[in-house]
Amino acid sequence: MGTGENAPPAWRRVLHPSTAAALGLFLAARLILSALGLALWQAGFVPTEPEAGTRPYFGVAPANRGLRGALLGVWQRFDSIHYQRIAENGYSSEDLSAFPPLYPLLSRVGGLLFGGDALAGGLLISNVACLLALIVLHRGLEQEGAPGAVAGRSLAYLLLFPTGFFLLAPYTESLFLLLVVICLREARRERWPAAAAAGFLAALTRLNGAMLSLALLVQALSQSRSSLRGLVARLLAAAAPASGLAAFLLWRDLAGFPSLAEVQLQYWQRLPALPWEAVLQTLQRFARGESQMIEALDLAVVLGMVALGVVVARRLPKPYAAYFWAMLLFALFQVRMGQPLSGVGRYSLALFPAFTILAWWGQRPWANRAILYPFIGLWLYLAGQYVLWGWVG
Repeated sequence: MGTGENAPPAWRRVLHPSTAAALGLFLAARLILSALGLALWQAGFVPTEPEAGTRPYFGVAPANRGLRGALLGVWQRFDSIHYQRIAENGYSSEDLSAFPPLYPLLSRVGGLLFGGDALAGGLLISNVACLLALIVLHRGLEQEGAPGAVAGRSLAYLLLFPTGFFLLAPYTESLFLLLVVICLREARRERWPAAAAAGFLAALTRLNGAMLSLALLVQALSQSRSSLRGLVARLLAAAAPASGLAAFLLWRDLAGFPSLAEVQLQYWQRLPALPWEAVLQTLQRFARGESQMIEALDLAVVLGMVALGVVVARRLPKPYAAYFWAMLLFALFQVRMGQPLSGVGRYSLALFPAFTILAWWGQRPWANRAILYPFIGLWLYLAGQYVLWGWVG
């Protein structure tokens, strides 16, 4: 057995099936994106000089020369620059105080492997976290009863979602996803200290990590067989993500920064809103002919996620549904001036239960193609736009 023509490759026989599936998908995506960035660089399409209005580096040295520019610099865009600023110089200005500290801290540590290069460190952290998140998610889905093929498709749909390239860029998306998946998995296994730790760290990665407390609360209350003492311990663990956000806000206050709401408005043009306001404002922009292409994608993502959320609530365990809706509503309880749904397509990468539903629907070959082919086309297009300094979320 295992030596004939149909035997799997040696690396597949050595690795756990979920690890092999995740690794193969990760390597394919990483190679394609690197080749895309390199091709655009070599063709001379990538702008290499800073420009205050359209290509701001905010004092960070641009990676715009040679092999480093072709392989690393093409991913040094937008929020990745702000994370690099924090990694290199700390919270040196008020605008940076809106970003939690874990990802830039790890980028700084990872950069030590490259002579203090925080950009390389950030890419390392994001890519390692992406691979680990895919492995943990695949195993978790199988442990929840999903067939291996469904788990594999779920990973493919997530990574090749139109904004899925952010999981491999120097952004927080992959680290956040990894911590979220670990948090929910450990809670389902009733390993509450590990769940609390992962949830706390998730809130120190992205502000919406605090929403994990709702999912953990649902899980804690569902485990009603244990004693009152056990219930108290679970409730304390469930509070850990919210405590992470509270710790960050307390630090901001002690450091003398303005309120988070002030910083979000002054520097990032974001305002609190009712969850339907961003959708209505986007529709109004379409009616007035003011919208951009990326706004159509953001609107389609929101409407699609709302529809998928209904199915998530009906078919998946309650903690996953609570997590899904808490995260989606968190994203919609704000608007960005001038582009109301800005960033929602990227934030949706954290809504991994939706991709599990899609994976079940994709069991038939025609359905799989109907999902995957548009995803891949938009994935390549948006990744290319990102490399060329186009705002895509």
